[in-house]
Amino acid sequence: MTGIEFPKTNNKPSVARRAVRGSGKLTSWLFRTVMKLLLIVIFVGAGIFVGGFLQFTSKVSDTVQPIDVEPADAIVALTGGSTRIATALELLSQKKGQRLLISGVNTDTQTADIQAMHPTKSDLFDCCVDLERIAADTIGNAEESAKWAKQNDYQSLIIVTSAYHMPRSLLEYRRQMGDVELAPYAVPLDSINNEEWWKNATTLRFMVNEYLKYIGARARDYINPQTFDALRGNMFGDKQN
Repeated sequence: MTGIEFPKTNNKPSVARRAVRGSGKLTSWLFRTVMKLLLIVIFVGAGIFVGGFLQFTSKVSDTVQPIDVEPADAIVALTGGSTRIATALELLSQKKGQRLLISGVNTDTQTADIQAMHPTKSDLFDCCVDLERIAADTIGNAEESAKWAKQNDYQSLIIVTSAYHMPRSLLEYRRQMGDVELAPYAVPLDSINNEEWWKNATTLRFMVNEYLKYIGARARDYINPQTFDALRGNMFGDKQN
């Protein structure tokens, strides 16, 4: 009996199928490569962030209030703590500046309210203290202080604010008045000067938040001014220091 011959089949995949398989392998390789690059970027970015944060917190936590400071034309105190104002008033009483501007005062706060908090320095308000109520954040502090300095032709200022707030404040003040000499007078915060402050979750969150604000202030040099103003208007409805 003659055997029946069946047509030979070609087991090799068609050109189209090989193309699909090749495309799938290429897509898979590209995906793995992109993911690896993304992980590298994330790790490098995290390292830079952590390194910068440690440098920032080290500088802030090691801050010691200056024993003395050279006299300037005037003094500016940024609101956000009664210690800042008390320190600035003490500098004013020592004649370290001709006048004091307290920037960012709440619109509901009267001069008498601040005087009552500092009774031994209340007489200074009659001659040498100005209150500024327009600023709603650190940028506003710098803007309004620049106007005040220009109106009074001041060429040098002592800036008084908390140690954690000083890096961002100086950044904004130098941006607004690069031709004015600025002398920082940082007021340390006990909770941050504690050697193990990072064990306190509240203080740690506070420092991370301030560091993020500082990074944001640095990033302003690379953001379109109109875009930033829109973001600022949406984000900072209340006073931010």
